[in-house]
Parts: sequence; C-alpha cells; structure tokens
Amino acid sequence: MLHTPPWVRFHDAGRLHFRWDDAVLSARHLGSDTQANAVFRAAQRLEPRARLALAIALTEWIVWRFEGLHSRREPGAFLEAAWCATADPRYLRSFELLRAEWRGPVEGPLWCALTHLGHAMSRGVDFPRHLFDALVYLTGLAMHVQPSAGPLMAWLPLVLDRLVLVYPVTPEDPLVADLFASDSAARLGPWVPREVFDLAIPFDGNTGRAFLEGVLATARWEDNPFLATPAELRAARFAGKPYELVRLTTSR
Repeated sequence: MLHTPPWVRFHDAGRLHFRWDDAVLSARHLGSDTQANAVFRAAQRLEPRARLALAIALTEWIVWRFEGLHSRREPGAFLEAAWCATADPRYLRSFELLRAEWRGPVEGPLWCALTHLGHAMSRGVDFPRHLFDALVYLTGLAMHVQPSAGPLMAWLPLVLDRLVLVYPVTPEDPLVADLFASDSAARLGPWVPREVFDLAIPFDGNTGRAFLEGVLATARWEDNPFLATPAELRAARFAGKPYELVRLTTSR
C-alpha cells in the first residue's frame, strides 16, 4: 500500500475550514480558475500517460489531506489501483461508490475525487475530454480542501513545467496507430513514475519502469477491490501475465 509522498505537504491538516455542501457542490463552486486553466493548458501538451499520472497526483493532494480523519480503506486502495492502471487502464475495475454513503466535509470530497479520477482513468484514453474535465475538477477540489493553499500552489506550476519538459506529446503515427482501440496501454506514451512529482529529486524521464514494476509487484488484486482479477483481464483481452510490466511498445 502506498504512503504519503514527500511532495504532499500540509499546514494544520486537521482544520476543516472550507465550505462543503454535499447537495450542491460541483466544479463551478470550486473556484481556482487560474490554477485549473494552467493544468488544462499543460495537459494538452502532455503524453496521455503523463495526463493520467497528473490526475492521480492531484488526487493524492486530496486523499492524503484527510489521512487520519476517517477510517475508510478505499482511498488508499484506489490510489494503488490507479497507479497500476497507468501501466494498463484495464487493471482498474469498473466501480461505483454509493454517494449516500460518503457524506460530509471529509468523505464527501473523497467520494468526489475517487469518482472523477475513476471516470478519467477508465474513459480518458479513448475520450480525452473526460480526462481534461477531471483534471480541471480535481485541481479545483484539491485547492478547495487544502488547510493552506500555499504548498500546493507552490508545487503545481513547477511540476507542470517539469511534465511538459519530460513528457511532451508526440504526433500519432498513422501507420502504427491502434485503430480499433485494442491495446490502450500502447497508446499512452512513456512510463511515468510517482517520483516525477517530487521536485526535490532530479529527474530525466528514464526511471518510470522501476516504479511501475514495484507497484505492480506489490499489488494484490485479492485484497484490493479496485484491481481487476486475472479472469476479468482475460475477458478484456489482456495479453501476457497480469501484474507484470511488459516491454513498452508504443503506437505513438
């Protein structure tokens, strides 16, 4: 199971000072238009796998912000499954968290974050608009729930610059394109590790495989309800051995 990354920092995390209404909260209530627009513009310049990783990183600012304030296991398990899904989106099971069971200023934002990220991970490769919409929403939600926006606002523009530098989008080669969407993992671009978001670590884009190998090796679908079973992966036309990282072949 993952732990709080060093690049996620909070001041007075136990203070719930933000407004929350389970009935009316939506993206237009979150504000943070400047940051959300910056994320949207940067995401358009990134390889798809880097967009997915950025969405997870923003969700981590939400999930870890509430650590110790609830007893639910789902947020941590979902983050693990989401990182596995950056290797192949089929690793993430289709799921629905019942809204009525996630209420209030702690579990409400967690439900919103997990639901929007899950939608982005499952549909964002073939329908990028879903991923862009999720990135905008998750940016606003992350900003909204922070006890102090300073650490997140200091981190975000620098990490966007890094991602654009390391994972610039490349034109799709029509001669090798995955025309029938049979292998979404091959269309995502280079591997993206979690540590790319740690600005304290020099990064050149060549260490993504080691991270994904590690997270896949420690993932246990038997214990994580968000991870697909081997039988489900076979039904989804998954080739190779589940939860082992294959050699990256790309149609980009």
